[in-house]
Amino acid sequence: MTRLHIQMLGGFQLACDRTPIHVVPGARKLLALLALRDAPVPRSVAATQLWPDTSERRAGACLRSSLWRLVKPLTPLVVVTEDTLTLGAEVEVDFRHACAFAAAPGASPEAVGMLKADLLPGWWQPWVQAERDWWRQARLRALEALSDKFRSCGDHHHAHQAALAAVQTDPLRESAHRTLVELHLADGNPAQAVRQYQSYRAHLRAELGLEPSSHIHALVRPLLR
Repeated sequence: MTRLHIQMLGGFQLACDRTPIHVVPGARKLLALLALRDAPVPRSVAATQLWPDTSERRAGACLRSSLWRLVKPLTPLVVVTEDTLTLGAEVEVDFRHACAFAAAPGASPEAVGMLKADLLPGWWQPWVQAERDWWRQARLRALEALSDKFRSCGDHHHAHQAALAAVQTDPLRESAHRTLVELHLADGNPAQAVRQYQSYRAHLRAELGLEPSSHIHALVRPLLR
């Protein structure tokens, strides 16, 4: 059976049996929109979301053109009815797998790389930005949960990687910085723990004019004295 895969994390790509397929911009946007939706999308909604700056008639024409210009593999990419559009049931989407994993992360080293990836970076459409904001919060929570799981298993290396990925995603997230400080202390690296705290404190002051909470400060207070 032909395997179709849509990559959304880290950038868009359509592949057939692992071979990349060129997709024209309008069709690319259509596939991305359908990949982000679990339910069928009304044709009128898809047209107005994908071409918001044109008339309803012109948007409908652009949608029909994009559907016509889609590649036609043996496995259907898009299921078209009179009123709705749906991504083909056999089409794999990395973002859907990532969302399922983020809901219940397991202690897998490969998961850190998946949860680090941005959703469709560089895409400015409002329907992408809304999903990107949700994904950012979901993966931050998942990365911290993953770090805790690795740490409970005694795997401090991957626990550190997961917490560091959370910090890189949101440099002002104190809970992720606190986890890194705790890991450095557990590994017997007090100087690194202090540097992590001071880096976070300087960034927080510069960006928001705030001080770290007493919870993270208490971890390094004996060292600062």
